Amino acid sequence: MTMPPRPRSPFGVADLVLATLIVIWGANYSVIKASFRFFSPLAFNAARFTLATLTVLVLVKLSGQSLRLPPQERKQAVIAGLLANTVYQLFFILGLARTTAGNAALIQATMPMQVAVLSHLLGRERLSLRAWFGVALATGGLAMLIVLRQGVSLDLRHLGGDGLMLAGAFTWACYTLYADPLLARVPAMKATAVGFLAGAPPLVLVALPELTSQPWQELPLPAWGALAFSGVLAIGLGYLGWNFALRQLGSTRTAVYSNATPVVAAVTAWLTLGERWSPGQLVGAVLVLTGVIITRTARR
Repeated sequence: MTMPPRPRSPFGVADLVLATLIVIWGANYSVIKASFRFFSPLAFNAARFTLATLTVLVLVKLSGQSLRLPPQERKQAVIAGLLANTVYQLFFILGLARTTAGNAALIQATMPMQVAVLSHLLGRERLSLRAWFGVALATGGLAMLIVLRQGVSLDLRHLGGDGLMLAGAFTWACYTLYADPLLARVPAMKATAVGFLAGAPPLVLVALPELTSQPWQELPLPAWGALAFSGVLAIGLGYLGWNFALRQLGSTRTAVYSNATPVVAAVTAWLTLGERWSPGQLVGAVLVLTGVIITRTARR
């Protein structure tokens, strides 16, 4: 007589990995902001991404995978890497240097919504009326978040940073749609490693003047810790953890966790950087998260 299969635990190893990863990604915004006291933005970004690339290459080596790809897939992986790891990373780091950690995280949270809208415009899938309502809600909330600083005043420096973060979110949405067919044919770790190798050199080249002028020998231990946290944990091991959770839990359950990233980022920035949102911005933040969740869960 065979025993019936044991029911799947509602909270398992994959959930624990994903919850830890969301905390790391949420805290990463404040870690990067704090690191700007020691690093120039481009120098920090190039250094952390070099660390992340080395981490991913070590993981690929340990897994026994080869980086060889057919010519067409290799070309697509290189283009995806340039889009995600060069263009997006430049928008991200320059935007974060010019806005608050909380705003940056919330703007980044609109990426899945932008993917849904672009997918609709490209004819890949049609959005329902409920999904469009979520898009409108998130867009209105985003406008409140960006405009309502300290009452009803505009900070042009932060406004430029928010614009760069929006451009970064749009770039990542384009990357997602471009890379989706590639990841259906190529193992995620292999495609990620090739993309890192393609995107890291231009990132370093753009940052070369700041890398050479950075006083590396004067950096205190916390600065090196921030670099390791952001490069190895948030990017390098973060990809591995995300892919593991995605395989175990599926995209829907994984997406629920990612909605918590801006909340963790805002709380961390409040505790460590003293960032505050005005009441209007707080309402806008709630509208953004609500709109993103509605768009993600609406029937297509």
